[in-house]
Amino acid sequence: MNDWKIFKKESEPHKDIKRLPPAPSWRRFSSTAGKKTEEEKRGATFQIRDEEVELVNASLYLRRPLLVEGKPGTGKTSLAYAIAHQLSLGKVLRWNITTRSTLTEGLYSYDAVGRLQSIRKQNQPDSQNLESNTSNQESYQSDDIGKYVRLGAVGTALRQSQAKKPRVLLIDEIDKSDIDLPNNLLHIFEEGQFDIPELARMKKQQPVVTVFTS
Repeated sequence: MNDWKIFKKESEPHKDIKRLPPAPSWRRFSSTAGKKTEEEKRGATFQIRDEEVELVNASLYLRRPLLVEGKPGTGKTSLAYAIAHQLSLGKVLRWNITTRSTLTEGLYSYDAVGRLQSIRKQNQPDSQNLESNTSNQESYQSDDIGKYVRLGAVGTALRQSQAKKPRVLLIDEIDKSDIDLPNNLLHIFEEGQFDIPELARMKKQQPVVTVFTS
């Protein structure tokens, strides 16, 4: 094929983009209803080795995290998708670690700015309707702080794993993390729970709080 180039030196617009062939399977990111997502395809096509089967089953029975090491492209991430696909454990919860990642980021996030804006809006004086203003202040006192708290990947995994079905949590690139993060994570996994200080302070006022998961 002599004229294979789509982008050329000429400056005039043209329609050669229509000649671009379909993307290879590993570079197709969009999914449509009724079709398998890329994660499902990745999990369904992954070739699992006998050693991996033994390790995954040991992790499941012992309720312990599984550390998978290896060079890039050896299937570490695909193994997580394969586990979720085969055991029907839902969408993989993924936390991509960077050098700035903190434990709190993986557990939950608290939208303090959003709550502050809500407080200011509710406490705005209304000279025309003092009764309405008083009602707004009372509604703030009983405001559900859970609307401003969202569980991260680790927090969601711990919350939903309390049921009979666990969730697959993929913590990727953990070797890039701060030196203390792996140890802190192991402590959380050992305890199986964690505190959210923002909710603990409101415990007496709000015995029941709804928190959104990721």
